[in-house]
Amino acid sequence: MEFQGYREALEYLEDLFPGRVFIGVSEFAEISGLNYKTIYDAIEDSKNPLPSKLIGKKRIIIPIPALARWMVS
Repeated sequence: MEFQGYREALEYLEDLFPGRVFIGVSEFAEISGLNYKTIYDAIEDSKNPLPSKLIGKKRIIIPIPALARWMVS
């Protein structure tokens, strides 16, 4: 199911990060204006978690297509 505004959000993110599939937490913090604690709280949210993947033991990446969907959900 595609949410209204998904394509626009995806295009916006792809313009910011051309050729990328994932962004880091610090990049998301920069474009969203949110602090790290708020982002990590959003990742752990039980109702609408910020989409992310844990790489190794510490690195978290955020898939751009899933982020666009999350932004408009």
